[in-house]
Amino acid sequence: MSGIFGFSGRGNAFNEVRYGLENLSHRGQESWGITAGLKDGSFSEARKTGSIFLSPPPARPYFGSIAIGHVRYPTAGEASIRNSQPIIGSFGKDKISIAHNGHIPKYKALMERIGGLCQTDTDTEVILHMIAKAEGGDIVDKIRGVLTSLSLNAAFSLIIAFQGKLIAARDPFGFRPLSLARRGEEGYHEWAFASETCAFSTRFGFIKEIEPGEIYVLDGDEAYSITYAQKNPHFCLLECLDFASPASMIFSENVYSFREKTGEMLAEEEDAEGDTVIPIPRAAVPAALGFHNKLGIPYREAINTVGEIGRIFIVSKEKDRLEKAEKKFQINRELIKDKEVFLIDTVLVRGSTAMILIPKLREAGAKKIHMRLTSPPPKYPCFMGMAMAKPGELLSTGRTDEDLRRLLKVDTFRYLSIDKLKSISPHNYCDACFTGIYPFNIH
Repeated sequence: MSGIFGFSGRGNAFNEVRYGLENLSHRGQESWGITAGLKDGSFSEARKTGSIFLSPPPARPYFGSIAIGHVRYPTAGEASIRNSQPIIGSFGKDKISIAHNGHIPKYKALMERIGGLCQTDTDTEVILHMIAKAEGGDIVDKIRGVLTSLSLNAAFSLIIAFQGKLIAARDPFGFRPLSLARRGEEGYHEWAFASETCAFSTRFGFIKEIEPGEIYVLDGDEAYSITYAQKNPHFCLLECLDFASPASMIFSENVYSFREKTGEMLAEEEDAEGDTVIPIPRAAVPAALGFHNKLGIPYREAINTVGEIGRIFIVSKEKDRLEKAEKKFQINRELIKDKEVFLIDTVLVRGSTAMILIPKLREAGAKKIHMRLTSPPPKYPCFMGMAMAKPGELLSTGRTDEDLRRLLKVDTFRYLSIDKLKSISPHNYCDACFTGIYPFNIH
């Protein structure tokens, strides 16, 4: 679960990628890295642990007309500078760099086959070694062969830099989003790949999503694509519900509108009485507004965030999640006191934020708290790149809805069904974390 960005053109590639990663910082705050390609085929690199927003500008300039970057939440390998991306490796006499968003479930077995050559604990390095050892006429042929072999049981959106080329690819399921944009005039185009369209801001014009099963190559002014596998779409529902920025278009969906519709659907099923609708910031704001618009109950942003603590969901350790949640949120008591509150959230994963916020709302004088979620609580681990790889991390595992209501200490507890969620869009979504039905064999 990460954010990736790549740039090719005549601008300052390093700065372009840093700006793009800042707009993707909601996708990872454990570490960040950028590699910029030089004329001789080598790379200069910068990488640090922590959020890219908290890192000062580099002390020296970085050159190169292509660059790729990565913001990381670890799904494979611990959070460390050693495991930060992009990863650079040798390809004969040349260098290659790769940034990966997704997950290779069987990467440890693949790593054992590679032997003692790995410098990191990540599945990304496995892809790198497979490409280096692959047969094929050129780099694109080698990548196509490797991705074809991985594509039956893996999740990946990739950007690869090699000899002045940028190569992007997406698995046939399309679990993770990846888009292409450009700017400039014909013959003078500058190109960008990004996990989400919010990373392009107003600096680039959106062109297309990289299709599931597609490889897209940028080689100077030449751009072309290859279909290496038949698409079998299983887009991640959690990307639309919670993880992606509401400023983005992913899977051809406006994220804000998708979430607003979930709130409207929640409202259609509502039979409790309440005085105010309150979102848990920030992903739930569109849903809470949809709920409010449908029922006409006053909307209030009574829970406010403090400073630049970042997203609680993508903090790796439970102790750190609880500490950050305690510091992050402030309650506006005047908006809560003696009120029956509809508390709107997107998804209940580990419950760290809810466990901190609900007592705060009680202390602020809330008479009743009706918790409403725009999705069922996940009961099954994700093997496709979302940060829910262990069943023990999921609050709802082994618990009924009534167990969760009592545990959270709310007066009522309800959520939108999977069938309702999937009726919002005609796309085929992956719902494995809710149903336990996986798109491929995970064993």
